[in-house]
Amino acid sequence: MDFFSNFKSAVAPAFPSEADKLTTLYDTAPYAAFCEDLEFMWRWTIYRDQKLVQEGCSLTLDASRRAVEHVLAFFSVSAKNQCLGE
Repeated sequence: MDFFSNFKSAVAPAFPSEADKLTTLYDTAPYAAFCEDLEFMWRWTIYRDQKLVQEGCSLTLDASRRAVEHVLAFFSVSAKNQCLGE
């Protein structure tokens, strides 16, 4: 029995448009981050070159901002290491 046979592949959300009415948390090329209030939690998404690279959820908008800052800090360090050939 294949354990993964019951899982359906999820479709990554498209890059948001102005009509989506999301809260913009970060918007400096190549990264953009947005947050959506789902009433019971805040869903945040991070895009690089308009492609989804990370998503998550937090209980508050402020916690979403901190989570996005943390992930973007990691991506910054990771990108610098790639430039140095590590």
